[in-house]
Amino acid sequence: MNISKRLVGRLKGRLLSFLVTKRSFTNRFLDRLNEIRPDDLACKANPNLVVEACRDRVIDIVVREYGDEVLDSMSDSQHMAALKRMCETHFLDVISTINSISGGSFKYVGNGDVRVIVGSGAQRMEGWLATDINQLNIVEDSSWGRLFNPGSIDRILAEHVLEHLTMRELGSALRHIYKYLRPGGIFRLAVPDAFHPSRYYYNLVKPGGWETPYEHLLFLDHEILSRIGSETGFEVRLLEYFDEHGFFHDTSYRNEDGIVQRCARNNSGLNASDEAVMTQFHASIPEHLRQQFVERQMSYTSLIADLVKPR
Repeated sequence: MNISKRLVGRLKGRLLSFLVTKRSFTNRFLDRLNEIRPDDLACKANPNLVVEACRDRVIDIVVREYGDEVLDSMSDSQHMAALKRMCETHFLDVISTINSISGGSFKYVGNGDVRVIVGSGAQRMEGWLATDINQLNIVEDSSWGRLFNPGSIDRILAEHVLEHLTMRELGSALRHIYKYLRPGGIFRLAVPDAFHPSRYYYNLVKPGGWETPYEHLLFLDHEILSRIGSETGFEVRLLEYFDEHGFFHDTSYRNEDGIVQRCARNNSGLNASDEAVMTQFHASIPEHLRQQFVERQMSYTSLIADLVKPR
């Protein structure tokens, strides 16, 4: 980057910081919000900005009218650029609050490829919109409707999310996911596998288990998942799973449709360096089923499936 570009970037950052501090945005920004596409917000936050100040103030700034004497010297394109920079870090918070305060219908539309992580926690992937329950409650249709148009999402990823729901909530979530996926869209999910042959694993992740005794409410196997998915209207594609006899099955699948960390490929979920843990784990597997774990160098796996909305 040459010196002039650095200088321009620094000046823009200082100007935006000044605008945030002075609360000098007007309602005309609210009128222009529909023109902002999330893919335009991919640039990194300017280090000169105080991120928490943006979070606390941007919502009030864009939905109330203030004097705009500071903005008179800025062109419309500069206004839009400033607003994009303001919104990028807390995009979903901005959408939800603007809609609730103004009665607007601002939606996440992307540029032809909308990919969403639900129940993301700290999980982030380039090109994916990360959401957690405070932004998107997957069992409530109104929560989906605040952010998306029906039939607008290409890919949805949920890694170890659905086991935190009741069976009734799971049914609701799948119906909403079906509604908001495009025809041909894919919902990739990963949950603890109830047919995993290790009793150590079973006791770790079952409802009331060692890992999350009060958080896990469901324990799914491929048969139950396939039935529920099919009843909702999905085509069910099993990617990784154990059958009822404790034998592992997998098929090739694309990371572009959602990366799952806790899978046989990554062997993530148990601390493989903890000799005591691994000894307990392997000892809890029936002897005739242990060889597959040795050959595949796997331990903690998930039931992974793609639920595809028919075209």
